[in-house]
Amino acid sequence: MSESQRWLKIFSMLLCCWMVSPAQAADEDIKALLKALSQQVTQLQSQAERSNARIEQLEQELQHVRAEQVAASKPPIGNTAQVTAASPATVATASASTAVASDKAKEKPAVTVGDVKGTFKIPGTDTSVGLGGFVKMDTMFNSVSAGRDKLGDQQLAMSQIPVGAAGERGQITFHGKESRLWFKSFTPTNSWGDINTYLEFDFFGDPATYTYTPRLRHAYGSIGHFLAGQTYTTFLNVSALPDNLDIGGSAGALTSLRQPLVRWTEPFTWLSTPMEWQVALEAPRTRLWVDSALETSSSKSTNPNLDAAYYTTPNADRYPDLMARLNLNPDWGNLSLAAVGRQVRYTNSTTGYRQADWGGGVNLAGRINTFGLDNIRFMAHYGKGDGRYVSNNNTFADAALDQHGAIELVDAYGGLLSYQHWWDKQWRSSVTYGFAQADYPTFANVVLTRQVQSVHANLLWSPVSQAMLGVEYTYATRELIDGRDGVLQRVQFSAKYSF
Repeated sequence: MSESQRWLKIFSMLLCCWMVSPAQAADEDIKALLKALSQQVTQLQSQAERSNARIEQLEQELQHVRAEQVAASKPPIGNTAQVTAASPATVATASASTAVASDKAKEKPAVTVGDVKGTFKIPGTDTSVGLGGFVKMDTMFNSVSAGRDKLGDQQLAMSQIPVGAAGERGQITFHGKESRLWFKSFTPTNSWGDINTYLEFDFFGDPATYTYTPRLRHAYGSIGHFLAGQTYTTFLNVSALPDNLDIGGSAGALTSLRQPLVRWTEPFTWLSTPMEWQVALEAPRTRLWVDSALETSSSKSTNPNLDAAYYTTPNADRYPDLMARLNLNPDWGNLSLAAVGRQVRYTNSTTGYRQADWGGGVNLAGRINTFGLDNIRFMAHYGKGDGRYVSNNNTFADAALDQHGAIELVDAYGGLLSYQHWWDKQWRSSVTYGFAQADYPTFANVVLTRQVQSVHANLLWSPVSQAMLGVEYTYATRELIDGRDGVLQRVQFSAKYSF
């Protein structure tokens, strides 16, 4: 019943009482009406009190919520005073500031796309960062095993191809050690050029077949034209390497050597052709064959590998390896001519004997486009005392020492030729032949490796750019100085997924 209806009823009752003639009856009705009115007024007062209390509670909760929003919008620096109350004007201003900040946050996201594809910017900076890599699974069927926990069963290592009857026949290896993870960053500057960094790992840190030890592949930074850190040697043109599944590469390729270096790159143009000079100082490492009559028992190598047993790597390097390379980058591919100069040095702490000589080498390499996406890749190199850069690691020595301590640098040379054919945008194949040889002095041990050759042929399928499945056949031979040789045949299946 509404208030108007209630008062109309009371008025009607009063009117009726007035019209009643007996005075007693009128008095009793008036008393009843007054009692009813008193009860109605009490109920109305109680409702008003409850309503006022509820309104006050809601106002306090609203002020508390607005105070929290104001505190959240302030930067958390210094000693922030605790907000306990706020005037209507303060609350309104804070609410407006919060709304503006919210609108700005919607207009400018916290993380934005970087300046380089596949990167994002660190909030509040101009630095673009990115990460990526791939997961790769390799399955290899080897005609002969290099031996237990040898790298030669996981990738092509020419110096570990067994000779004669040695080695387990019909061996299989599974591994995912070539899987990689990399990080990179790009930061522009106003006057010094871009500051770039790159860090990359794989899992070939231990030759044991089922031991996955992370290995640092690359770790370098550059500012403008100057680079410092660990990466591929300047002597190697990486774009000329064949597209093989086997990470060991071709017998005729330069070693995919990554080592600490400092490098300056100077681009220029000649006859409308983009070109660049590169000069570098790189970490030295001498590898010698030493006659057993000169090498004392305390310094002989204990490596169980037959070939490595006659080598030593003395910690006696005094000068860095000196590198220079000229790159041509025309529309039809690229060409490079590189040279290395280095000192080969030997010392024996027991006898105090010292011997050193200077050597070097040259390398011509390139990649030439032919039809469509097809291309030819090639490499040809010759050197004297640069064996560590030729073929796979530890295939040849830099020099040899006879029993009288005379040092003689080893001539090493080789090359490769590879053709890559694209059947369509998803299917491609490469066929590669490689050859390398070292000419040792006559006093060298006849069990040292003299010549290596390899042939690779593969078929690769990339249904999408982030995935690749492939099969590859490898035929490789290793010949010793005494004429004995060993043959390795391998069928490799690989699955690679990039991210």
